[in-house]
Amino acid sequence: MSRMEERAYRQSRLCRLLGNPLTFSIVHLLAENKDMSTSQVARGVGRSVSRVSHVLGALRMTEVVRYETDGKQARYRLKHPREIRQILSALEKFIDSASPSR
Repeated sequence: MSRMEERAYRQSRLCRLLGNPLTFSIVHLLAENKDMSTSQVARGVGRSVSRVSHVLGALRMTEVVRYETDGKQARYRLKHPREIRQILSALEKFIDSASPSR
């Protein structure tokens, strides 16, 4: 796979992940907070800890989040917060501009 193909693949994979409403909600929640435990994220998005853990694992694999443990508890944060916030902002601007005027 060429470097260009690899880059396109990684971009596509991130878009697929963010296309999932739960994943999008988790990323958005983490963008608003410095770091959170899995249970805090689960409460924030109204889903089970096991489901949220699965999504956080996929986000770790795509380099969107990272985690640190302090004792027994993992705390998650965005790995590249500025860039992720820019993506979320660009999506919001696109939706606003693409929405029909009332």
